Amino acid sequence: MNAASAGGPRQSLIEERLNSAFSPTFLDVQNTSHGQKSDESHFKVIVVSETFDGTRLVGRHRAINTAVSESDGSLGFHSLEIGAAKTPEEWNKNSNVGASPKCQGGDGRGMKN
Repeated sequence: MNAASAGGPRQSLIEERLNSAFSPTFLDVQNTSHGQKSDESHFKVIVVSETFDGTRLVGRHRAINTAVSESDGSLGFHSLEIGAAKTPEEWNKNSNVGASPKCQGGDGRGMKN
């Protein structure tokens, strides 16, 4: 079950890459950009997949980052929040996802805009 996308081109690309990499049973990609949603600068993802079975949380996060990154390893946008990276069994036990923290600004390298 995947949340329907009504997002822009970057959101659609993220969804496509995550679907391809993980064949998730549940996928939610949220554009959490402050300002105009058309900026597509901040995203929160929830990925539930059997692929994660036997993989520690840090490995799951690395795999998600790799899946959405450009060929040069960059994200192509400012912020990726991984709200959850769970197996279906883990998701069935606890599907709570915490609220996103407020963006502190900057360019992702510790520099203010």
